[in-house]
Amino acid sequence: MIRKRTLAGWLAVSSAFVAAFGPSRAEADDPGGYAARAGELTIGMEYDRAHAEVSKGDPLNPAVRVAKARLALYEEQCDVAAALFAPPSVPDVSDEGRLLADVARGCARVIAATVVDKDDENGIVIRYQDDADRGLTPILVETVLKARVSLTRDLGVAWKRPTRITVVRDLLSLSAMTGLPYSAAQTTGTVAVAKWGRVTLLSPRASQHGYPFRDTLAHELTHLAIAFQTRDRAPLWLHEGVARREEVRWRNPGVFDDHPTPESVVQRGMDLKLDIPLDKLGPSIAMLPSADAAMVAFAEVTSFVAYFAEAAGEGALAKLLVALRDEAGVDEALNAVSGATLSQWDGKWRAQLAKRVKEPLSPMFGLGLVPHGLGDSRERSRLAELLLGRAHGREALLELDKIPADMLADPSLRYLRGRSLEGAENPTQAAKLMEDPKSWTASYGPCWALRGRLARASEDATTAGLSFEEALAQDPLSLEAACQRLPEQSELSATQSAPLCDAARKRAEPDLGRD
Repeated sequence: MIRKRTLAGWLAVSSAFVAAFGPSRAEADDPGGYAARAGELTIGMEYDRAHAEVSKGDPLNPAVRVAKARLALYEEQCDVAAALFAPPSVPDVSDEGRLLADVARGCARVIAATVVDKDDENGIVIRYQDDADRGLTPILVETVLKARVSLTRDLGVAWKRPTRITVVRDLLSLSAMTGLPYSAAQTTGTVAVAKWGRVTLLSPRASQHGYPFRDTLAHELTHLAIAFQTRDRAPLWLHEGVARREEVRWRNPGVFDDHPTPESVVQRGMDLKLDIPLDKLGPSIAMLPSADAAMVAFAEVTSFVAYFAEAAGEGALAKLLVALRDEAGVDEALNAVSGATLSQWDGKWRAQLAKRVKEPLSPMFGLGLVPHGLGDSRERSRLAELLLGRAHGREALLELDKIPADMLADPSLRYLRGRSLEGAENPTQAAKLMEDPKSWTASYGPCWALRGRLARASEDATTAGLSFEEALAQDPLSLEAACQRLPEQSELSATQSAPLCDAARKRAEPDLGRD
């Protein structure tokens, strides 16, 4: 599955922010407006005030019940939310109520046997569907703390506590917890959802070699920040564009942060007629009809928001979020902050995009392009894996030599060749192959781990430390990433890395070619 691996930088961090229903019942159905106000306060994560409002309403009123259920979901009291819709207590449930009822029941099933780690000092609650994932706690906490600082700096948000994260074992659970259709999660490669006041995150163990879960978490925390800052009035293009921008700003810049550039993907998407107007994206990028469409949509909003943030001036994004909470609509908010409407900004962005020289896009990224020799490469790489797993490194290299050199841009093939060179007792060539990550099409945990191990063998402590950090950020539950001794200057201390190594050993994933 070469293509999925090379698209990791775009699709593995695809989130499914599906706007939670805000107060929508007619005023006649909500005497006193208690349900509407409670809904606004819930979305703003002001739970004490929301409880005070909803307690004033008629408990038998359907709108009040919906408001109570929404509040219970945000506080992760899924059983309470489900009970509010148990027949015959609500004879006339709205569409909103039916959605909430389905999510409440799914959430109750998923969290029935979960374990919880709490960091009361920092206001973080992490719930695990699988106890084997608890080794992730130190690195998840560290990511949340850094991301909250970054988001406060960039978006001016005052964080509400606690920050809730639920780590689930599979897409079915992700769907049940959030209401995202299972088929949509499969189609677009969604691994996380920001909804109901929390981040629901797919365990890295669900993918053979993980995914960039730390950046994904920062991406989803951005969605939560935008939702409570705007009272859920931000359009999808802003949600996703800002989240794509912020997912990398909590840490030092990385090799793959702008690789490929979003503009090159947009240009290719336009050629294929896959581009979509910013205001026509629908309820979620995760619900677009294909992975290619999702990739182009992410690139569009990423490029547009980056252009707006630079052209509109410092603090424009933070001001826009506040304006969206207070103004009647997107155009009004944009005009108040920047003096131009969405269509005017869209025109400026497209004009700037048209002036760019088209950048070539590697066939490894798909979008209608097929790498030369792809089918044959799959067969030969699998045979090489099996040979390597039986300690036939030289024979594995003979098979890999028949694969076109351009295919080595695929990091999974580059890793396989590096391991085969090791097996053929040629570590110098293996190190040279792994030397420049810019020659890979995407970040890949096993490549980083191999690069770190080879660098350490040559006493290059700096490269080893940086490589192992990247390996952990991609594939934290693999033995190669989790059980390497990190240099003293590494940000991840031995105390933090030990639980990950223990979890990786318990996972006992077979080495390359031994599956």
